[in-house]
Amino acid sequence: MKKIKLEYNLCVFLFAYLHQAGLSLHRAGWTSIRELKNFYSNQVDPKKVVNFLILNADINVNQLEYFHGIKEYGFKKIIFSRIFSLLGFSPVFLKDEIYYICQRLIDLEKMLERDDEVHRLEMENLRVEISKFSLGMLRYKISRKDYNKALKIEHYLQHDGLQDIKIKEFIKKLPDSPAAQSLQTLSK
Repeated sequence: MKKIKLEYNLCVFLFAYLHQAGLSLHRAGWTSIRELKNFYSNQVDPKKVVNFLILNADINVNQLEYFHGIKEYGFKKIIFSRIFSLLGFSPVFLKDEIYYICQRLIDLEKMLERDDEVHRLEMENLRVEISKFSLGMLRYKISRKDYNKALKIEHYLQHDGLQDIKIKEFIKKLPDSPAAQSLQTLSK
C-alpha cells in the first residue's frame, strides 16, 4: 500500500479544520443545515481543503469516490505515530486514508450545498466518520501543544465566553503555494 508524507503544518491545519467540522456538525444537529451553511459561508470551503490535499498528496481525482472505509489505528500504530512525531519525522499516511478524508470532506460540501433539510442522523454519521479520522489517527501525528491549540478552534454554535482560535491562524503556517494562498484569501 502506498504511503504519503504530508508536511507537519498541513497536518495541524487539517486536524484543526476537521475538528471544526466535527464540532459544527454536532451543533448543527440541534438547529438546521441552513444555519450551518451560513457559518461556513465565512469559513474555508471543504472543497478548497480537498483541492489543497489533492495537490499536496498526489491524489487521483478519478479514484476519490471508491474509498469508503479505513482501518482504525491499533495501540502499536498509535505508539509508532507518536514516537515518529516526537522525533520530528514528517507524518505518514496510507493513500487510502487521504482518499477517505477527502471523500468525507466532499460529503460535507454536498451536504452544505443541499437545498432541502438534512436528516440529523446523516449529519451525525458524517461527524463520526470525520472524528474517527481526526481524533483516531491524525491527532497522534501532531504534537500535544498543537493538538491542544487546535482543540480551541472556532466552530458553529460555540459558547460566547469561549476563547477560540480562528482557522486562519493555522492557514498562516501552511507552506507557500498557490493552493495555500487560495485558502488564505477565503479565511480573511
